[in-house]
Amino acid sequence: MGIVIRSPNWIGDGIMGLPALRALRAHFPGEFLAMAAKRYLADIYLNVPEIDEIIPLPDRWSASSFLSCARDLGSRRFERGVLFTNSFSSALLFRLAGIRSSGYARDGRGWLLHDRVAASDDHGHHQHYYLRIVEHLTGSRIERSFPAVLSVSDGERERAAAWLRGQGIPPGTPLLAVSPTAAYGSSKAWLPGRFRELIGRWLKGHPGSAVLLPGSPSEREGISAVAEGLPGRILNLAGRLSLRQAIAVLAHCRLFIGNDSGLMHIAAALDLPLVAVFGPTEPGRTAPLAARFRLLYHRADCAPCRHRECPTDHRCMASVAVDEVLAAADGLWGTET
Repeated sequence: MGIVIRSPNWIGDGIMGLPALRALRAHFPGEFLAMAAKRYLADIYLNVPEIDEIIPLPDRWSASSFLSCARDLGSRRFERGVLFTNSFSSALLFRLAGIRSSGYARDGRGWLLHDRVAASDDHGHHQHYYLRIVEHLTGSRIERSFPAVLSVSDGERERAAAWLRGQGIPPGTPLLAVSPTAAYGSSKAWLPGRFRELIGRWLKGHPGSAVLLPGSPSEREGISAVAEGLPGRILNLAGRLSLRQAIAVLAHCRLFIGNDSGLMHIAAALDLPLVAVFGPTEPGRTAPLAARFRLLYHRADCAPCRHRECPTDHRCMASVAVDEVLAAADGLWGTET
């Protein structure tokens, strides 16, 4: 019964995997295509027409839930599995389900795979990491580009607009989304004090606008500290909306400012003009797949790194000034369609 894809586990990776998903559909147009994704991530695949079914997986595994999912997947009798993940556990899940899987032979899982994809030293954009799997399956080079876009239905937009009205944001208010956090860790986040200064100066210069601060429940306290006491219309969304609801609200925004994060990639997929502050990560690897963006990055001598928390002085982020971000934001503020 068709093909099942195991989605990446990070929101940004899920967005960067969309071109490969669409390439897979283009090369196997008649196949039933399912996406197995962690529940917290499954919302990004709603309204993606290339997917015939979304199979939610538990956010955290237990022995019983793992075996139950393996039995459920096995009962569906998929002919092929494609692993966009690198983990041992994802390969084991498909193996126990009797699914012949293709994926990179990493994390000691090569013996679990029926079809091993050779790892590459290519350090290009991360979307190509997933596209190379599809090239392996098809035996041909993917020459055309496939979009990393998300669609929001008219009903979702209307419900988001009604929710904003209920929060005191009337229709027609120009909305700036600011995401001062990064799920990976504080090393990928611009300095909180600079986000605070940015918001204050933005609202002073754009008094008719409102600032939305999206984030997860665990980020609510940190986001509150950034915005606390600032004058103007500021709405902390952290933990108040599902991922899908947050996507629909972001679709109403005129501009996004944030770090190299999942929300940055969602904004890009919604075709929002955006300003992205990069520090420890390599821009060439995870730059937003968007047409209208400004990427601010001053490479530090210790970058790139994989630290979740900076062990030194966070010089990569400290080198980006508020004036730079404001100038980039003002330059994009009038480019919405």
